[in-house]
Amino acid sequence: MMKKKHTILLLLLLLSSVVGTTAQNIRESIELYTDKNCYIVGERLHISVVVTPEENASFSKIAYVELTDTAGTVAQTMLWIAKGKGWAEMNIPADLHSGNYLLVAYTRAMENGSAEDFAQKIVSIVNPQHIGRTDNILFLPPEENMNAPVEKEYKVGQEIMVSLPKDSVQHIRVVSLVRNNLPTADYTSFHPSLQSGTNGGICEKEGHIAEAHSAKNILQATESRLVMVGKGTYVYDGKKQEDGSWHYYTGRIHDSQPTLLNGYDSEGQPAPLELHSPYADLHPTSLPDLQVWCTKEELQARAKGARQEETLSHWLKTDTLAHQMEFLSSTPEYAYDLDEYRKFSTVKEVLVEFVKGVKKKKVHGVNRLFTRFENENGYSDWPALVLLDGMPVHDMDDILEYDARLLKYIEIYNQVFTFGSSVCQGVISFVSHQGRLSNYKLDEGSKLVMYDFPQDHPQCFMPKSSELSTVFWNPCAEGTHVKFSAPSALGCYQILLQGIDRKGHYFLSSSQIRITE
Repeated sequence: MMKKKHTILLLLLLLSSVVGTTAQNIRESIELYTDKNCYIVGERLHISVVVTPEENASFSKIAYVELTDTAGTVAQTMLWIAKGKGWAEMNIPADLHSGNYLLVAYTRAMENGSAEDFAQKIVSIVNPQHIGRTDNILFLPPEENMNAPVEKEYKVGQEIMVSLPKDSVQHIRVVSLVRNNLPTADYTSFHPSLQSGTNGGICEKEGHIAEAHSAKNILQATESRLVMVGKGTYVYDGKKQEDGSWHYYTGRIHDSQPTLLNGYDSEGQPAPLELHSPYADLHPTSLPDLQVWCTKEELQARAKGARQEETLSHWLKTDTLAHQMEFLSSTPEYAYDLDEYRKFSTVKEVLVEFVKGVKKKKVHGVNRLFTRFENENGYSDWPALVLLDGMPVHDMDDILEYDARLLKYIEIYNQVFTFGSSVCQGVISFVSHQGRLSNYKLDEGSKLVMYDFPQDHPQCFMPKSSELSTVFWNPCAEGTHVKFSAPSALGCYQILLQGIDRKGHYFLSSSQIRITE
């Protein structure tokens, strides 16, 4: 009987070893598409990726995209993958030189392989205000046979229907409509070699993994948290790794967020941490010179649209703080809009003068705040969790002496909540007008930074009347056809269809239409 048990145990160990090895060897492929091939600084670069794991299994949820040249990275972004697809927008910096750049897309799982597994695409960028001798660019006059014949004419506002071939030969991934296109040389045959610092990554199956390291020559942190600063509360406990780093599994937080990083040693002393870049820091060893066929008038027309798009991008940047989500999905027992009350200098005065449901009491000589609870004492037995703009406050004297004139709301919850690994009886949430820890001094173990979380399928917004180059962009073409309205600006446009054939080769087809009155 004992021998049988040993045999079963051995088989289980062997099976777990095989499963573990298989998990390490799981591979996935990634496709990368953009709305066009040539851009002007100030325009938005629309990116779409398709991630396909082996055996159709669920795999990476986050993709990374880097825009780089031989000198280094110029722009980066992350995007959320749902059902194998994701898209994002990247603003092209206004100070870039004219030339070819390499756009690279990958997942952390791919870092366990080689850079050859990453999706790569050469993107041409022109800076009309900065074209010098150091720019690797050659302007050529348009050739007569470069202008494709107009296949169809549409009136302003008329519905345009694009048929999508669905067969075993070609699969359309994205559809775009562009105007004032700047033709460039064909760079599909050029495959630059990549240099990077990749050393293997953890597959992000549930969401983004933020990573932090201890600052140099300081105490080693034994406890850490990542907090989204805002009206809501998102607290992520750090998971200590074997190499001493900390991982935070941040779930569905997206876009740029004010983020607070806390670190403390075993004695509760501040132990500062620094967020680590999740990118592979790629750059090509060489790139081809840029060749553009256009006239001065065509370049000026594109530059005019780029200036308008730069203004539009600024307008589209709304406040995407996590605190816009409903706090805890709960209703506070007491809620105060401080703009409706007499102004006081400190929070302590506010609590004394008109706030109900909160009691201050010293515990072991330290001030604590308690919320009203249904028990014989009328108040909770354990101190409440106190928040300022979503950040947990540990020193009650700091919040009691905080300038109440900077606050907008006070909300008091009398339920039991779990935040990270902590359980509390009641929450007292103080919210400033700006929602950014206004005039609050952080301790040495805390650092507030703006962190760019993955973009979660942003809405593709294009104004109907504009000089923009890309006037329609569908990053997830599905079904048998795509429909959109003809733009209001008259002239010739190109409909671009991009996808992959059955051999896994990228293809681009275009047709020219004209918009008339």
